[in-house]
Amino acid sequence: MIILKAIVLSLLVSILIFQISCVPENEILSTNPNYQLIFSKDTVSFDTVFTTLGSVSKRLIVHNPHPNAVEIENVYIGKGTDSQYDITVSGKNQKVVENQVIMGNDSLLVLVTVSIDPNEVSLPFVVRDSIVFVTNGNQQDVKLQSWGQNAHFLGDSILACDAQWKPDKPYYLYGSILVDSLCTLTIDKGVQIYAAFNSFVFIKGTLLANGDSQERILFRNERLEERYENIPGQWGGIFFLEGSKNNIIEYTDIRNVQYGLRVGTPDKDTIPDLIIRNTRIENTSVGGILTYSSDLMAVNTLVNTSTGYNVANFAGGNYIYQHCTFANYPISFFQESPSVIFTDNVVLENDEIITEAINLHLYNTIVWGNLSEEIYIDTSGGSEFILRSYNSILKSSLDIFEGSGNYLSTDTEFMQFQDYNNYDYTPDSLSPAIDNARKTGLSIDLFGFERDSLPDIGAIEFLK
Repeated sequence: MIILKAIVLSLLVSILIFQISCVPENEILSTNPNYQLIFSKDTVSFDTVFTTLGSVSKRLIVHNPHPNAVEIENVYIGKGTDSQYDITVSGKNQKVVENQVIMGNDSLLVLVTVSIDPNEVSLPFVVRDSIVFVTNGNQQDVKLQSWGQNAHFLGDSILACDAQWKPDKPYYLYGSILVDSLCTLTIDKGVQIYAAFNSFVFIKGTLLANGDSQERILFRNERLEERYENIPGQWGGIFFLEGSKNNIIEYTDIRNVQYGLRVGTPDKDTIPDLIIRNTRIENTSVGGILTYSSDLMAVNTLVNTSTGYNVANFAGGNYIYQHCTFANYPISFFQESPSVIFTDNVVLENDEIITEAINLHLYNTIVWGNLSEEIYIDTSGGSEFILRSYNSILKSSLDIFEGSGNYLSTDTEFMQFQDYNNYDYTPDSLSPAIDNARKTGLSIDLFGFERDSLPDIGAIEFLK
């Protein structure tokens, strides 16, 4: 009997040894206290997060570099239920997650989000916490850091008739707003406006954007991560509707938008319904300045980088462009047609054709880009076309622009900027723009710097 028991015991031990030997090494759970986890980053950081809105998800990879599996007994947010951070581990979205096994030489994905509570602080403020991992008696942590920003939140609303925006906090547009007829929106210098996708600013009354050279006004997209910094079309744009008048935009930057400025304000006079000064419009998916039978004046204005038009004036109107730079150098998109277009007609969706006379002034202005022809003129509507152009540098072979100090060329190398890849449209030191503008009494450039006694063509003065 004793011998039989010994044989049975020996068989059981052999079976157990065999079963263990068949388990892959990376599935064998280790309780070795020296086994430490490795993290893809020591701090998960969020750029500016607007209060109440919540953030995108950030990824944290937790790696087990050892040959055997380990069990994370607890994964939790340091401040627990009081934390403004959340984690998702293996599909579980909660403040504490338990008993997570990572096989040997394998990884675990942790998603991190933050939703910051509003407070009375105007300037950005920091929100910190940590994710704690407890494994085999060891405690490790990854820091969490975010910059919170309170804001004025607006969307899908008609503004009060004499609204004034001040730079105490940014303005966040989560929907579209309307400035109604006979009403005015005044935007003070230094105001920053962030807009969600497909948010528009509609103006039936008047917009007064009063930036200055030291405190420019900013309109841009809501996403502040670096990869969204220069992507066109991330919000709707500013629309001036029929009846809108007396609009002024000064020292303003409009970025990453579908329509920078869309103007449809036909009337019987030639008085500009919109005056643009010292303004920069860039990264547009449809158009920088897009107008229909309207009256507009732009001075010291830079429009660059559009997947559609930099400037398009349809169905006539009265336009003055003085010391402007319209430049299009596609980097991440393909450009098929000229970036600047002037027409005396437009075809509506019902095939109706609207045609009006066009009165165009181009003074000391640069129109340039990668195409051999960057200007297209269409007068097929048969209306009167009046052109006054002098001392401008134009990527065109159209003889209508010849004379009056204009420089025409289809050679891309003829006009050079200092670094258009990094949005610097200052003329290069050897550019024909240097010292060749006609004096107009306009003493400053786009950024408020003084022009010298021999001013340069374009929106930006080359500072010697």
